[in-house]
Amino acid sequence: MAETTTIRVSVRTRERLNALAAKRGTPAGEVVAELVEAADDELLLAAAERAFGRLARDPVALAAYRSETRELDSEFDAPTPAW
Repeated sequence: MAETTTIRVSVRTRERLNALAAKRGTPAGEVVAELVEAADDELLLAAAERAFGRLARDPVALAAYRSETRELDSEFDAPTPAW
């Protein structure tokens, strides 16, 4: 069995969590775990988007990226993103 702990949330949040868990048919702890993972994924994707935005605004870095991706494209069947 996995270790567990207790966290403090408002009564309203607990009620909403329990309602969401009931709708999904899963335990509240599982819903929390899924929501945390989704939030973490969202932050990771946002960070990647910001990094690619910085890359797109830097002509020297963008040229280097394009040079490297052309080399990679020649080695693999799947194309790399066109930034």
